[in-house]
Amino acid sequence: MLDGILAGRLLGGSLACGLSLYATIAVMGLATRLGWIDTLPAGLRGLQHGFLIGTALFLLIVELVASSLRLGHSIWESIHTVIRPLGAAALVWIGLDAAPPFWRAFIALAAGGAALAAHGAKLGLRVVMSGHRRQRIAATAIEALIAAALVLAVLLHPVAAATAVIALLTVFLVIGPALLRGAAFAARAVAARLRGFFGVRRWRGPADLPSALRALLVHSAVGSPEPVAVRAALGNGQLRGAWRNGWLVIDDLGSAFLHRACTRPRRIRLEPGDVRPVRNGFLADVIDLAGDGSRFTLHLLKDGPPTEVTIGALRARRP
Repeated sequence: MLDGILAGRLLGGSLACGLSLYATIAVMGLATRLGWIDTLPAGLRGLQHGFLIGTALFLLIVELVASSLRLGHSIWESIHTVIRPLGAAALVWIGLDAAPPFWRAFIALAAGGAALAAHGAKLGLRVVMSGHRRQRIAATAIEALIAAALVLAVLLHPVAAATAVIALLTVFLVIGPALLRGAAFAARAVAARLRGFFGVRRWRGPADLPSALRALLVHSAVGSPEPVAVRAALGNGQLRGAWRNGWLVIDDLGSAFLHRACTRPRRIRLEPGDVRPVRNGFLADVIDLAGDGSRFTLHLLKDGPPTEVTIGALRARRP
């Protein structure tokens, strides 16, 4: 079995990998090479090799450059949804070479899960923030610094690091749901982008909606057009509880946003008379409009009709 200090180190290191895998590897290698620590597991002492440290630093610079490019940033973060958890699991698997195989595999999977959660949280924060170029670069640099500080803490001061990890987990419990909804939006947006690229961008019918949301559609007038929908997300510029994944629909009652709330499906009435385009993005187009007494940003995914067509349909209250 693992002692508490080693478990804290593994958890902290896994969270750091989820934030910045290359900063984590570089700091672990440098700390060992410079003699700051001598307790690194035997299987991980190869990280002090200059080539591995240089490669990690080079990839960290590439990560910063990719964050400055809208398309490059989206592709990089999508690819690292797989790379970061696998990297964390691999580091733990290699580091626990003396552990029994069952515990070695179990802890490696747990480390990958922790890294995936941290990656999902940072990805969700990026989506919720809707950051521009400078914000993306700053966020990437800050994440790398946090990862480096977390790694040094778990290596040099494991007891204090355990407190820091608990604090991070507490913060995650508070704002985590909104961040995970943001990460879920990113996953939906990537899939929609692929569907729109390889298929036809079009309105979706009631049959495409989840069954719980179909019950909220209104289609009672004889001869009226069938309700239409498009995948979207709704936000209001705040972090906690603001990010909702769902569908923009137009039916006999006008336009609305349908989504699954914690306890039941919900319909948010929209007021498209004041709709304004905000920007066209790689994964989603953003428009600003009012609804239920508040102003919202509506993020339209890329497998629906062009944004100009959607805005026209919203204003006309019909597809």
